[in-house]
Amino acid sequence: MRPEEVSILVVDEVQAVRVQIKELLHECGFSNVKLAQHGAMALTMLEEQNIHLVLADWQMSPVDGIELLKHLRNSEKFKSMPYILVTGETTKEKVVEAIRSGIDDYIVKPLTPDHIRTKVFALLLKKQVI
Repeated sequence: MRPEEVSILVVDEVQAVRVQIKELLHECGFSNVKLAQHGAMALTMLEEQNIHLVLADWQMSPVDGIELLKHLRNSEKFKSMPYILVTGETTKEKVVEAIRSGIDDYIVKPLTPDHIRTKVFALLLKKQVI
């Protein structure tokens, strides 16, 4: 699958961050980028659309990034969904919690094009999406 065929869901309650990540992904050749404001919206979109990768913020409501991840990992349909947590949380405890919850990778804000490119391509290759 080519990058332009990969469908990516970006989940963040801050519109400016969603748009920034979408633009960074477009710069990397990913043109099929969907946006969701929070985890509950993301769950609906995942059920209705064919998504290949989720990039989600940690701090959202009503469903945060870890709750969304746990839901996916407990679902037969989504348990192997590639998932990158995008967050400002950097404490050792938070990183360990995220890893134990089943994230595939972790990007710390502020975001850069290199972070997005490296992490997204590495995970999509690892999961044999591209």
